[in-house]
Amino acid sequence: MRLAEAEMAYTFDDFVLEPNISCIESRGCPDIGILTEALTLSAPIFSAPMDTITEYEMAIAMKKCGGGSVIHRYMSVAKQVEIAEQMQALSSLGSTFFAVGSNHDAEERVPALYDIGVRNICVDVANGHNIHCWRTIESIKKQFPDTIIMAGNVCTLRGIEKLALAGANLVRIGIGSGAVCTTRLVTGHGVPQLSAIEECTRIKKDFPKLILIADGGIRHSGDIVKALAVGADVVMIGSLLAGTIETPGQIIEEDGRLFKYYQGMASEKARSKWFDKTKAGLPTEGVATKVPYTGKSTIKIVEGLCKSLRVGLSYSGASNITELQAKARWKRITNAGFIEGTPHGKRQ
Repeated sequence: MRLAEAEMAYTFDDFVLEPNISCIESRGCPDIGILTEALTLSAPIFSAPMDTITEYEMAIAMKKCGGGSVIHRYMSVAKQVEIAEQMQALSSLGSTFFAVGSNHDAEERVPALYDIGVRNICVDVANGHNIHCWRTIESIKKQFPDTIIMAGNVCTLRGIEKLALAGANLVRIGIGSGAVCTTRLVTGHGVPQLSAIEECTRIKKDFPKLILIADGGIRHSGDIVKALAVGADVVMIGSLLAGTIETPGQIIEEDGRLFKYYQGMASEKARSKWFDKTKAGLPTEGVATKVPYTGKSTIKIVEGLCKSLRVGLSYSGASNITELQAKARWKRITNAGFIEGTPHGKRQ
């Protein structure tokens, strides 16, 4: 492909949704839930499978507010099984997925999780366009045909087609768009998130039941509205939850201020802790940082996002997410237009 033939690609800040004529009587009325054979949520939000985001406490909090979660895989199989058993005791497994890697990692984790009743598996691979990802999905589906498989990440139609053909039920969309991800800087690869979601929605023509998860790049509730409006079924968040009570890890005090760690799973800090020596020498594709500890519960954060999401639907005159996608009217904006829509104080 010649450079002149390349398509323009966009992210959330490049567009706004145009308000539509609305018959929604109350901004709290729109239904933001999702009800399918593979997934039932009253809040279309998943917490990310990161070691500084989702373990037992986060999964329980997400369940309580109607969302979903993915227990990260950067722990022993025994620890994942222990968390699954704890959640089973509270009848809270329904919207919780358990992450596994590809190849040998999945071969070890999936049978152990399946034996205690886990049926929701997330094949958690940084580059879902890779043969290891779809072979792992095929293997799990062959051995355990009643599993519901989430997989990813991908950012192209060709990539999502491979995962759908392999048997994935849900696919995570997003390469290099996460707050602590440096994949695009390190590898030069990725697609801006709004365009990535839009391209991947074309898979629905052949796989209408496939659930699309917008994973990465979401900094505000308005980004969630845009992600769903362009075609995602649900979103996945990490940074918006990083400073909450339920995230794993100790609270750190520095100069009278409280923090928690938040790190990309391909960061040097995470790799040195979790990956074996075969990964030594590979470039990192993430960073580790500290975020302010908010002292707020995940439930309060997610409920706030859901309230804003309902208001967003009302601005488009939509009573549910399907209507939002049908009624969405887009305006491409300049950088000046974006700045105008953010708090900017007194102009000179």
